[in-house]
Amino acid sequence: MAIRHILLPIDYSQNSKIALAYGAELATSFGASLDIVHVWDRPTYVTDVLMVQRPGEAHKPIGELIRENAQKDMDDYLSGITLPAGVPSSSRLLSGDPASALLAELKKGAHDLVVLSTHGRTGFAHLLLGSIAEKLVRLSPVPVLTVPVPGRG
Repeated sequence: MAIRHILLPIDYSQNSKIALAYGAELATSFGASLDIVHVWDRPTYVTDVLMVQRPGEAHKPIGELIRENAQKDMDDYLSGITLPAGVPSSSRLLSGDPASALLAELKKGAHDLVVLSTHGRTGFAHLLLGSIAEKLVRLSPVPVLTVPVPGRG
């Protein structure tokens, strides 16, 4: 199986930076591209009927403002990352429940591999919070490579 397109979900953590570096190394080795995504979840109570206005700007739906802030957060996070020369990459936001949004993206068939960090939660915290990585490993139509928290056994 050729690896040409790598999906790399990020959550703005230090662990995501480590997974991003690893994914970039793989992309270099395989001559693949990186598709860097962040999934933001629009709050259910947010309606486009509610309009807001920043000073000096036109009124806009609050959902649009939240999305703009999510894009700024992603741009700020990625501005501190330098990918190896020659690695084609793109970055974008997905919306919704993280595991569901990523699985929907993978079912489109545009990716050959997923590389993502794990937080290493165990026990009760894992049970309460669930694991996006675990759901992807179980349900992804393509291989998933998880990059563990450094120092975990």
